[in-house]
Amino acid sequence: MIRRSPMSARLMTAAAVSALCVAPAGAETTGAETAADADVITVTSTPLRLQSNEVVGSVTVLTEDRLVELLDGNVADTLDALPGVSSSYFGPASGRPVIRGLSEDRVAVLINGLTAMDASSASPDHAVAGEVLGARGVEVLRGPAAIAYGGNAIGGVVNILDGRVPTQRVDGVVEGFAYLGATSVDEGTQAAGRVAFGAGPFVFQLEALRREAENFDIPGFAESAAYRAAEEDDHDHDDDHDDDDDHDDDHDHEEEEEDFGTVSDSFYTFETVSGAVSLVEDWGFVGVAVKSTDGEYGLPGHSHAHGHGEDDHDDDHDHDDDHDEDHDHEEEEGGALLVMEQTRIDLRGELNFDGFFNRVRWSFAYGDYEHSELEGDGEVGVTFTRDGIEGRIEFAHDHEGARQGAWGLQFLDQEFAAFGEEAFVPPVNTADLGLFAVERWDFQSWGVEAGARFETRDLTGQNASRDFTTVSASGSVFFRPVEQSFLAVTVSRTERAPTDTELFSNGPHLATETFEVGDLDLGVETALSIEGTARWTGGRWSGEANFFHSEYDGFIGLFATGQEEDELDVFEYRQADASLTGFEAAARLDLGEILGAAWSTDASVEYVQSDVDGGGDLPRIPPLSSLIGLEADFGSISARGEARLVAEQDDVAQFELPTEGYTLLNASVEWRPFAGSRDVALIAGVRNITDEEARAHTSFLKDLVPLPGRNVRLAVRAGF
Repeated sequence: MIRRSPMSARLMTAAAVSALCVAPAGAETTGAETAADADVITVTSTPLRLQSNEVVGSVTVLTEDRLVELLDGNVADTLDALPGVSSSYFGPASGRPVIRGLSEDRVAVLINGLTAMDASSASPDHAVAGEVLGARGVEVLRGPAAIAYGGNAIGGVVNILDGRVPTQRVDGVVEGFAYLGATSVDEGTQAAGRVAFGAGPFVFQLEALRREAENFDIPGFAESAAYRAAEEDDHDHDDDHDDDDDHDDDHDHEEEEEDFGTVSDSFYTFETVSGAVSLVEDWGFVGVAVKSTDGEYGLPGHSHAHGHGEDDHDDDHDHDDDHDEDHDHEEEEGGALLVMEQTRIDLRGELNFDGFFNRVRWSFAYGDYEHSELEGDGEVGVTFTRDGIEGRIEFAHDHEGARQGAWGLQFLDQEFAAFGEEAFVPPVNTADLGLFAVERWDFQSWGVEAGARFETRDLTGQNASRDFTTVSASGSVFFRPVEQSFLAVTVSRTERAPTDTELFSNGPHLATETFEVGDLDLGVETALSIEGTARWTGGRWSGEANFFHSEYDGFIGLFATGQEEDELDVFEYRQADASLTGFEAAARLDLGEILGAAWSTDASVEYVQSDVDGGGDLPRIPPLSSLIGLEADFGSISARGEARLVAEQDDVAQFELPTEGYTLLNASVEWRPFAGSRDVALIAGVRNITDEEARAHTSFLKDLVPLPGRNVRLAVRAGF
């Protein structure tokens, strides 16, 4: 008999997930179940009640245990090695998922189906106000998901199922989990815990989490060789100037040498606490949760936006005093600091009953978010706020026949504002309203699925306003030509309305070292997409392949003007036709029993290519990459080794430098000391074993901040 290894591949296809990570229908996946425990896995991020291997598009489901195994700080870095997923990496504290080369307001980062209500889509240095540590699961939908979630999901969805509103009764009187971890590359520590109490039909739950780290280590210079060479050319060009200029050059070189072996201002601290109560009955549940999130982190590379720290150049004699007064972190002196806080209230529920619509699911959330960016002298450069309310209601019908479907509505009303000398967006109110419907007919050997969404958006600024109406639709046909196979083709036409930053921006955006100018005349962005999906499973192997092509009419992007403002290059939002083409493929093979262990291997590959009308490429497109892994399960001990290969990216946009390829070697071991139980797991691992220099081409900071060097991780997770 072949034992399924609980040690996860860093990639999981829908076919592999359905074989290894399953949960009862209607339940949030906890990761405690395996294929022997249940027959169905439900993808909660789609309006339909579907198994993961029956979804017509590309989907990955990560359970709670898998998130612990893959944990790498924030949500984007944790998901970074999944096929088709990258990180916009702005240091270890902030980063949004990049799906098939798209990010920002084209990829919806959700918490239980609703937006995170933070400022992460407005700038790459803004952290996502959502944690994967302690979450019950994460679901990733690649490709257009605008039917279910609107235009801001035109590129895909990352849905964090945080489980902060209990949906099931406690098994006994009390249950929960605890996690403790440490990482060597940044002297980091992670701690999380959850405890739930049952009192009849009521469930009370408390959670707490803390992540903190110092500046992380790297194998060489923080600045890339290409960037240093470009700087050296600039210095040589200025050599004819006076001695003061030479002094400035020396000062710049000294700073570069200081950022050797460590990335300055890459420390962080995040804390989250929450409390919830739910009423759980046979008819469903209703519950409310209150969550408070606080964060404080450095902004690596920020000094480059100020001329390599020129503000501190005349204050070197005060270095020691400033070091003691500003912050406990040594590395913060002269750097920038972001301090954030959010209070979020969630109301969720589900009602099951007889009738044509036999299930109603609803979610409402209120968010109060604020963060301030402090310069090295402690002065506030800019403060961002986002306050709002969002709601979503789905009416579903599923009577175990050929047909099932869901109709629903979603609304959002929020105020986004920036204040201070470095504010580049004025206060803007955004009001969205969406109506959607999805229907599916499954005739076993084949079937069809269709959906549509009608959406309005009203944006009101201080001196101007715009309103938009968008309509999106999709149609799919799927086949099961042989047992355990699934083929699908989906054609969609999705529309996305411009955002507040794209319309109203007008000021210095120091995180990207640009002066951004919005355009009130922007129109709707339209994408015509086709995607093919093939999944298969066998006795020992499973796999999935996805091919996609999208043609964008009026793709909204930042384009250089060739002008300067406040010593920054001026970029303005414009529209141009563009296309994205690519594929992801992944497979897993059980090798059988060898030397007393169950062995398996997996591999994946991903590629995306962009084209802009008139020539050129879109910025920060991820390069060709692949992953190869090998696992061994000895029963209570499982081990995994993997190699991640990333090719050079030389298809670059204007103002981009090429990025060299790299290979990262990782290894990990998990020990479950109590036979037959996964309630306690001890994890040890090493990432980037060879301490190789690696840079994410999808990052604005890829030439200033590399990925971390060799990192040893130790962790323990216990459930009770």
